Amino acid sequence: MSVVLFGGGSSLVVEVEESCARLGLDVIAIVRNVDDRVHALARDRIVPAEEVGPALAAHPYLVPIFTPGHRLAAHQDAERRGFAGAATVIDPTAVVARSATVGAGSYVNVLAVVGAATRLGAFVFVNRAVNIGHHAEIGDFAALGPGAVVCGNTRLGRGSVVAAGAVVLPGVEIGSNSVIAAGAVVRDSVGEHCLVAGNPACVVKTDYAGFRNLSV
Repeated sequence: MSVVLFGGGSSLVVEVEESCARLGLDVIAIVRNVDDRVHALARDRIVPAEEVGPALAAHPYLVPIFTPGHRLAAHQDAERRGFAGAATVIDPTAVVARSATVGAGSYVNVLAVVGAATRLGAFVFVNRAVNIGHHAEIGDFAALGPGAVVCGNTRLGRGSVVAAGAVVLPGVEIGSNSVIAAGAVVRDSVGEHCLVAGNPACVVKTDYAGFRNLSV
């Protein structure tokens, strides 16, 4: 099976390349969709976005970008250029419960754990060693940083971000586009468009656009 990575300027493209290699997936192209530094390992697979044609667009694609707003923009750009099928890539070292579901376009990185009856929406980015408990609901375009812990019966809204090492305790709901800062421990539910930090965590900013000041 082959896959196209759409977003060669993302520094995390190398993580996705490694996962694809472990899975035996052939990365046939890495699309450079913005004029920025290229981080990809396979520099020979770089293709400028304007050179994407029907043959390349016929392959499934994955957006290797952590920031939800940038991931959404790249996804929309890919669709405009003719891509129709989003790939789902789960690193072979990850443990995903058989009763869990993972949406199209989502990526689960090395050593992550996804618990029973959990649902990951579309274009969710789960980074290294993330631990997601049972019956969790992770909204479309959400992103979880390395080592984040999201306990059982939690809800993360669309475009929300749980940064590196943060902990979301059982039953907590995080609103869409809210950001949980690195190392925070969240005991109470949080509304939409909030920035949350600390242990115990508290809301430090409301009317927050979202991660990197972008909403999805």
